[in-house]
Amino acid sequence: MKKCIFLLLTLTVVTLNNTVAQQKVTRLSDVVYDHRDGMAFVFDVIRPAKQNGAAILYILSGGWVSRDAAGISTNSYRSYTDKGYTVFIISHGSQPRYNIPEIFSQVQRAIKFIRYNAGKYGIDPEKLGVMGHSAGGHLSVSSAVFGKDAMTEEEYRKEHNVPKEDKVDSINLVSSKIRAVACFYPPTDFIQYTSADSNWFDFPKVRNVSANGSFIATPDSARDFQSRILKSISPYYFITPQTPPVLVIHGTNDGLVPYSQSVSLITELKAHNVPCMLISKQGKDHGWPYEQTDEDACLSWFDKYLLN
Repeated sequence: MKKCIFLLLTLTVVTLNNTVAQQKVTRLSDVVYDHRDGMAFVFDVIRPAKQNGAAILYILSGGWVSRDAAGISTNSYRSYTDKGYTVFIISHGSQPRYNIPEIFSQVQRAIKFIRYNAGKYGIDPEKLGVMGHSAGGHLSVSSAVFGKDAMTEEEYRKEHNVPKEDKVDSINLVSSKIRAVACFYPPTDFIQYTSADSNWFDFPKVRNVSANGSFIATPDSARDFQSRILKSISPYYFITPQTPPVLVIHGTNDGLVPYSQSVSLITELKAHNVPCMLISKQGKDHGWPYEQTDEDACLSWFDKYLLN
């Protein structure tokens, strides 16, 4: 009997120790990935003790306004770190100080920086997944379609008109492509925002963003100019067969980003034979209380396309 009790206690201790080891992480805050206009752009790194080699890049954005990554709880990503994922919480420059194309470039710079320093963070540079909510979802899908291959210094100088006497940052030569996306209620087509003949600027609820120049065009701009600008920042129009897999979770009663946005996105992804999935949250508006099933879906998606 004593032997059985001892064995049971031993197994309990081992189980508890394994649980503690599995949940143990280290966090590094305010890693500078770029400097612009005298300001530093940063991310936080949450690194599990036992890494699986893959990384999740969470784009911290709502209305294209970012905030301090250090203020986000480490426990918020425990489901990911428990499975060995290293998590990067990325802060970007916010509108209206920066417009949407400039924010695109900041996110791409973060991806390049992380890939360039992959060995330092214990990750595989080819196993990067991106996720975000709302504007963060838009930036996530944009990362998938606008990501670029690595380039030579000569190619970079030519594309960006960099004089020979100026030094080129080697990080900028790195690829900004990612492997998979899992995101929530992303706007992806600003030309046909609520319907075929109604664009982003026609939607009353976004007037506070539209009028400040964040979209370059404004509600008072000529329609042709609006269409040109809005198309350039709409990932929907730039999907190709090479676009990485995309998972979208969206509420059917979303009053800010129409559910039809994700339906159209998934239809276009399928037309290009891109692996994709839409999880419809019946009756949900723009955001809802935490549900484990959502996190499980994202984890399964990343497991499939980053680990296998």
